[in-house]
Amino acid sequence: MRTLQLLRPPRLEPGDLIGLAAPASPLPQPADLDRAVARLEALGFRILPARHLLRRRGYLAGTDRERAADLHQLARHRKVKAIVSLRGGYGCARLLQWFDPGLFRAHPKIVVGYSDLTALHCALLTHARLVTFHGPMAVPDFARPDLPDFTLRSFLRLLTRSEPYGSVRDHCPAPAPRILRPGRAVGPLLGGNLTVLVSTLGTPWQPDFRGRVLLLEEVGEPPYRVDRLLTQLLNAGLLQQVAGIAIGTCERCEDPWAPTSSEPRPTLEDVWKDRLGPLRKPVVIGLPFGHTPGNATLPLGVRAELDAKRGDLILLEPAVA
Repeated sequence: MRTLQLLRPPRLEPGDLIGLAAPASPLPQPADLDRAVARLEALGFRILPARHLLRRRGYLAGTDRERAADLHQLARHRKVKAIVSLRGGYGCARLLQWFDPGLFRAHPKIVVGYSDLTALHCALLTHARLVTFHGPMAVPDFARPDLPDFTLRSFLRLLTRSEPYGSVRDHCPAPAPRILRPGRAVGPLLGGNLTVLVSTLGTPWQPDFRGRVLLLEEVGEPPYRVDRLLTQLLNAGLLQQVAGIAIGTCERCEDPWAPTSSEPRPTLEDVWKDRLGPLRKPVVIGLPFGHTPGNATLPLGVRAELDAKRGDLILLEPAVA
């Protein structure tokens, strides 16, 4: 089978049209959408909502076919240059049976999102070899009145310039990352949300882990569940294949039973050390991406250097054409 070359989507320019799609959960509050659209318009872009953007079907933003159809509609639209996800939540894995990555190979667009969007990123990287972007979404990010300048600068600089971005940590006010294991690793970026990434295993959407710099972030999972997810990747022989591991923010991942337990309970830091330390690969914890206001935009599929001496991630290649 012929291996497709990595495809970089065209860069964004002032006045370009950005499509908004909801491939996962529905909009929590209508006012959030108004604020997000106003923020993106203030950045100089025009906004096109997908046909079913405001649908609601339980905890999903419409049926699986409707959500897939919206992505296809925006992919085919000649003037749409980028697709930004309305929000995460849950649902991307469900629409993959109706999803055509080939449309995005034929009509490459910038695709941005994180959390549940990890499933969509895996599908597009695996089957279309398209660079996609782990980055801010309409809600909560662009709807935040206090969205950090770091997040905006990262989004704009990465998506509007056809040049290597360099250090992800530059100008980031967040606490300095921690080194779990020192070293240096170079490889294409892969990953996103740990739970969603693990859910791709054994499916046609499972990505290639070999030689990758693996990005991991999580939210709302206590340490023992993170242990279980990492153990699944270890038992599948996949963590052994990566070049290095870059861990972002892990919000609300404390052990809720620890304060009242009469027995010692491992912290999340203990889990990282226990599961990842024996791999003898560079690991950095606390980089600025994930469920956090200071959320760097990261191009999946693009070569990067994980510097586990300085605690940095350096993007080595342009992400857009």
